[in-house]
Amino acid sequence: MGDTEDVRSPPDDQDVRTRRALLRFVLASVVVAIAVGAVGAEAGRRAARIESIHNARNLTETLAHAVVEPQLGDGLYTGSADAIARLDSVIPGRVTDGVLVRVKIWTPEGRIVYSDEHALIGSAYPLGEDEKDALATGQVDAGLSDLSAPENRFERGQGRMLEVYLPIHNQDGRPLLFETYSRYHEVVTAPAGSVWRTFLPITLGALLVLQLLQLPLVWGMTRRLEHGVQERERLTREAAEASATERRRIAADLHDSVVQDLAAVSYSLSARGRPAIDVSAAAIVRRSIQSLRTLLVEIYPDSLESSGLSAALSDLAAPLRGHGVDVRIAVPNELDLQRQDTELLHRVAAEALRNVDAHAEARQVDVMVNQHDGLLELRIADDGRGIDLSRKVEKGHLGLTLLHDRATRAGATLTVQPRSDAAGTELRLLLPCRSGVPAGDRG
Repeated sequence: MGDTEDVRSPPDDQDVRTRRALLRFVLASVVVAIAVGAVGAEAGRRAARIESIHNARNLTETLAHAVVEPQLGDGLYTGSADAIARLDSVIPGRVTDGVLVRVKIWTPEGRIVYSDEHALIGSAYPLGEDEKDALATGQVDAGLSDLSAPENRFERGQGRMLEVYLPIHNQDGRPLLFETYSRYHEVVTAPAGSVWRTFLPITLGALLVLQLLQLPLVWGMTRRLEHGVQERERLTREAAEASATERRRIAADLHDSVVQDLAAVSYSLSARGRPAIDVSAAAIVRRSIQSLRTLLVEIYPDSLESSGLSAALSDLAAPLRGHGVDVRIAVPNELDLQRQDTELLHRVAAEALRNVDAHAEARQVDVMVNQHDGLLELRIADDGRGIDLSRKVEKGHLGLTLLHDRATRAGATLTVQPRSDAAGTELRLLLPCRSGVPAGDRG
């Protein structure tokens, strides 16, 4: 497998990722600024529309009490020409100058006693509920005019009209309803649109300036995040390298001390030709040596580095083959693997074969490695007595639980289940492919 590959992203790739993250932030900020600006401007336009209607009500109320009410004579109820003339002297050209286009004065019974359009004087029409409420409560009210009503026929053709009405009183204190009509566009729509056009650029500009001021902060945070990720990657690599170094040291110490000493004892006992007790002791020592060598292969498999994954799996299968189990291994000649992925495959295979040897009573085991559809697959199937999935983890099976956790941390999926095609158990490891040094080329 060779030295640990440097999986750090090149500086150029890091800069590209940082720029992309910054670009996404800028685009999101622009979209948010436009959305917030549009919502704010619409809210401002509605507020301006409400304020414009409020101003129209105030204007009508001022005209009614300050200009019209002092000119109301007693003869207005009877249609006196003098009373109408007094109102004509202050309303046309003064009250109806500008946005106001029509004035009407009603009795509570619904008769028009004055209008700047004299053709309406003396006509009677039913008052609406809003007009009646205004007379009863003394409040100023406003709303869109119903231009289809016959009393509003002279206002048609001028667009939507805003009606404002309130109660007034003549000199005798008798109530009348004062009503003005103004063009809705000039009184409401145009001022609201002006506010919208004025404040939208200001709102958007302020939001965009805020986002621009945040860009250096976002850039710095992104860079610090990238450095943090790189630092974690470095620490992970160093931890993996330290673990591999320590396993190598332990394996070498065991091989150079305990294994060699036991081998010497075994040769000494065999050479002496002593009774059966010595022969038995020599056999025990040989089995101990074999167990230690198997442990050495699991702790740090030299063949994984020197000969590749297939040879390392064959070393793991040696104890099973020594017990008469037919172990068939199928590994493609070319596998594009990173070191940590190769070690994960080896660890999973070691634990699985150890369990087969200890518990399965199998006669045949198939170990297969495949790489397809962006996934790396390890499949180990035996023809043993199977596994009871309803039972909890027992002593001797804890290794599989630990492997589950390790596989999950590596982004892999590990499943153990009864075989579907025959008796026995199947272990399956699926790992996303990550490019590295081809396993078959290590040596």
